[in-house]
Amino acid sequence: MLLNDLLQPKPWGCHLLKAFVLLTGFSAPAVWAQSGDACIPSLAYYPLDAREVGADSNGLPALGTYERISPDGRFILRSYSGAQLGKVSLMELPAGDKGAVKAYRTPFSNEAFPVQGSWRYLVDISGEHYRFSDVLAKQTEARPLFKGGMTGFYAAASELSPATATATATATATATANGAAVEGHSAPIYIRSLSWPQDANSDNQGVGPLQLTTLEIKDDGRSARIARTTGAQFICQNRQSTDGNVYALPMISVDGYEFSAIPQIPASGQPSMRVYGLAKDPMSKDQACDSRADLGFSPSKAVFGFPGAEGQPAWLTYSDVGHVYVFDRSLRLTIPLEHARHRVLASAFPGLTRDGRVVYAATWRDCADTASCPEKTGYVVADPYQSQAYKAYWSARNEPAPKACITHKDVDRERSAFARMHQLKP
Repeated sequence: MLLNDLLQPKPWGCHLLKAFVLLTGFSAPAVWAQSGDACIPSLAYYPLDAREVGADSNGLPALGTYERISPDGRFILRSYSGAQLGKVSLMELPAGDKGAVKAYRTPFSNEAFPVQGSWRYLVDISGEHYRFSDVLAKQTEARPLFKGGMTGFYAAASELSPATATATATATATATANGAAVEGHSAPIYIRSLSWPQDANSDNQGVGPLQLTTLEIKDDGRSARIARTTGAQFICQNRQSTDGNVYALPMISVDGYEFSAIPQIPASGQPSMRVYGLAKDPMSKDQACDSRADLGFSPSKAVFGFPGAEGQPAWLTYSDVGHVYVFDRSLRLTIPLEHARHRVLASAFPGLTRDGRVVYAATWRDCADTASCPEKTGYVVADPYQSQAYKAYWSARNEPAPKACITHKDVDRERSAFARMHQLKP
């Protein structure tokens, strides 16, 4: 009974669960060692080198803020990168558990963002879309392909899943309205972007009504252009009576069919992070929202992972007071991620890879002695399936966990698939 209470998705429950794990010395049953393939390390640390990234005002390697993680966990798009790398940089994590982090310059302004799901394009806050592989190869010399979508700070975008894109492309190709042939790809690419309007009052920035637009893109692999757009649409008008029309910290899901946000003036209860569903039709004029989940509290921005098999809803990850958590929506379980270093403090927003790893920026020390162990900055890669909290949950239920760990094969598969898509070396 007490453990069940601890596992509820509440802030105090997270901290108590962490205390439970530490105090009881919970150890995993033998089933955890039988993973089939070799498990990746439960935690891996990749320190930055000031010679590569420059130093901050404290002399530490510049960490940056507002990181976004590629689907395979190989690349990190980060803003506020420091004087040496400029406003926005691309960071590349090594293939193995050890190795140096590489840095690439970009032509972007702070708060630039990827088109999630594929990372086919990277988007400046002006709405200019660049091909990811161009930015990686040409860095600051890369040039945009087209301009569109929601603009400004606090914007995010996702490429809609291939199944819906293919179905819509088929309907478009057979329609008699324009009879235009689909160029290049067999199906157009649909990008759904979300933002909330800018306010001249800096105290109100980041809070307001939500707007969304969808772009239909024709891309032949060399050039790309906008074929159609829905234009900017206010969304969730159907929820004004329950959630009001003012939201904070929105984030669109990687497949473009959901978003998370905190309604600021709900009709009942306190503001809390919630998940809403969006229209399946990319070019729909009806942008009603349906409620999918309520975390029950207000963390920082909640970032989506990838939907699971058999329609399982995507996990969420977020940071709160320097700690990182994942939220399993099917179980309504909040999983705190422990550390293998000392005085670890997460920075900015974590991200979830397609295979389930959590990647985030942090500071840490390699030992408890602050005199002999200087502070380090860099990136942490965690396997939530190997976390003590996740294992404690299934042990308390006396059930085997659906997944024991993320394997090296899982990671290699995603890295290879991402490299093939973008014509990169693995």
